[in-house]
Amino acid sequence: MKARSLAAHPTQWLQIVATTACAAALTVLLVVGMQRADELQAASVALKQASELTEQPQTIRTELTLIQRELESTAYLGDSLRTVAALRAGSDQSFQVIQNSLRSAGLGDNPDAAAALTSARSRWKSLDQELRQLDELGSNGLYVDTPSGSELSATGRRVKAAVDHALATQTRNMSAMSQALSQLGALVQANLDNSGHSLQAVLVGGSCVAILLLALMLYYAWRWRLSAMAATAAERQVTNILATVREGLFLVGRDLRIGEICSDSVRHLLRLESPAGRNFRDVLQPLVDEKTLAAAMKFLGLLWKEKVHEDLIESVNPLSQIEASFSNTRGGTEVRYLAFSFRRVRAVGASDDTVLGVVSDITDRVLLARELEQLRADSGSQATLLLQLLQVDRDQLQLFISSADAALRKSNAMLTAPGIEQQDLKNKLNGVFRELHALKGEAAALALSSLAQRIHAIEDMLQSLRARTSLSGNDFVPVVVKLDELINHMMQIQTLQQRVSTVRGSRPAPAGAPSTEVDAESDSHRITTVLGSSALLESEQEEDVAAEPKSRARDPLVEALRLLSQETAAALARVVRLHTTGLELVPPYYAAPIKAVCIQMLRNAIVHGIEPAEERRRLGKPAEGTVRISFTEDSGDTDTYRLTIEDDGHGLSYEHIIDKALRLGLINPSQAAALDRASAYRLIFLPGFSTIEEISEHAGRGVGLDAVSTLVREYGGRISVSTATGRYTRFRISLPRSASIAASSAA
Repeated sequence: MKARSLAAHPTQWLQIVATTACAAALTVLLVVGMQRADELQAASVALKQASELTEQPQTIRTELTLIQRELESTAYLGDSLRTVAALRAGSDQSFQVIQNSLRSAGLGDNPDAAAALTSARSRWKSLDQELRQLDELGSNGLYVDTPSGSELSATGRRVKAAVDHALATQTRNMSAMSQALSQLGALVQANLDNSGHSLQAVLVGGSCVAILLLALMLYYAWRWRLSAMAATAAERQVTNILATVREGLFLVGRDLRIGEICSDSVRHLLRLESPAGRNFRDVLQPLVDEKTLAAAMKFLGLLWKEKVHEDLIESVNPLSQIEASFSNTRGGTEVRYLAFSFRRVRAVGASDDTVLGVVSDITDRVLLARELEQLRADSGSQATLLLQLLQVDRDQLQLFISSADAALRKSNAMLTAPGIEQQDLKNKLNGVFRELHALKGEAAALALSSLAQRIHAIEDMLQSLRARTSLSGNDFVPVVVKLDELINHMMQIQTLQQRVSTVRGSRPAPAGAPSTEVDAESDSHRITTVLGSSALLESEQEEDVAAEPKSRARDPLVEALRLLSQETAAALARVVRLHTTGLELVPPYYAAPIKAVCIQMLRNAIVHGIEPAEERRRLGKPAEGTVRISFTEDSGDTDTYRLTIEDDGHGLSYEHIIDKALRLGLINPSQAAALDRASAYRLIFLPGFSTIEEISEHAGRGVGLDAVSTLVREYGGRISVSTATGRYTRFRISLPRSASIAASSAA
């Protein structure tokens, strides 16, 4: 890849060649300069030694003359002879140094220099032989004493003869040696001058090359700075792009390792702290199942095959849409829909092929597609909704539409009310939850499943908001949008109800209503309605003697509870018998709250209390569970109405309630240890508390009892609970009678 890059940029080759040539030239000049410097140094040494040897004959002649005079005066010759011996040794060493220096200076093969050196050495050898005789004779025994004084001995006379001979016969040789050395010095000086000029030229050339190389370095540094600035700007642009782009961009190598550079969205979309360098298989493993993971690895393997066309195999990409679950900071699970696509990043002859991966969040698109599908389904379900409305009593439907309109308006008012404090936002959340949950119960009681499902979807959103540690006003915007859709659906129901009312002139019995029969064995003429294996209803009513038993009309509330028990029991595979007493005596003032409470408590009794038939048989109970709802005046207090809801299920579990409260953080361990049963049972009325682990359409959100408790308090009533494990759970609600009388008087 580097070779291809250089081939694509010939100027880079030119820069490399120019730099290499300058460096090579500078190296050669440095080597030549060092060689010339060595020759110059050697020539300087040779010239110095030759100059010293040129003066040597005159020095020796002076010493010989001194010896000659000292012999004539019978003086001591030891110092002079040692001086001559030193001159001899120094001269021999100087000739050797000159010979070596000439060889180092490149004059070893010069004939003139060799001839001059040979001539000088031959002259010196002749003189050296004469001087050696003086050294051999020495300075001892040169004189003898006579009556007339000291005279030369035989040795002294030989020394004198040698000195005289040397002075007489060697003058010419000394002169010739001096001339030869002078000639040699001239040759060495000429060579020294040439070497100096050559060294100067080398230095000038080296300086020029060095200046050129410095200029190249400065040019390259300038170019590098420009390139670095361009690279920094490009890197900053790439960083800005990678930080801004919503899709996650990353590279995957043949070893399935994610590249070092990837967009910031990868970390957010895949919930990874540092995706660089991680194995792509390990990244996918927690997101998809094993089958999808294996298919994804095979798909990536196909992308590295030359003969495979990536556009053709994109249709079989197993990661084109996956559903991924991530843990959020609140301890819950967040479901997102991700889409992966891959493109090969390949150049001819490249060995480091990579694949560009793109991951994007398509949750909004998937949800929008589902909503569109839901809208199509809703459009096609208008006939189903119409059938549902036809099966509902006209008066009950009219009352439900009126109460639903009030509940939705109240919910909308609470959602749009200002408030920024956390407690205000939580109160808003719980208030809307209670209103919609009660409305869902009434819709379920009237078998309006389409409306109940829509409210259930809004409850899902509210449940997710409840799980958050902190809330803001913007968090409620999606709820407002969904509530607006619900209001539009209610308007559609109201429009259909009006059309139905204009079509049918009178109110017929609800479609599919069960047949009634008189139980002859009962003194009270109970009306027994058979609901099948899912739920049974026995409505105990005080019968007016003047009334006709077989034609008595059913109470709308009883009919609504019958439908609700039927649907809830069927959905949960329970067998339930419902007994109602005195509900026709509910005063108009309490009609709405009693209806809401009965609907919610009936669902709670079936969901939380009544066991499945198999479990009841195992416990020795009848397979058929029983729920009793009664409305009476309190026998001990003439100013109080009493509503009682009781089931013969498994009762409330003190330990289960304490355990769930601890897990929800409603109490701490020390409070749990000191909590008595009565206080523990009061926990079930707190917002968000539910003993059901899995949320369903019927229970699990912890809203029902909270809504009941709030509603009872709003009407000035009280609620109490009693239970026995494995036997029953009984809720008693007391409502002031005076409030109903005052309301009737005001009316």
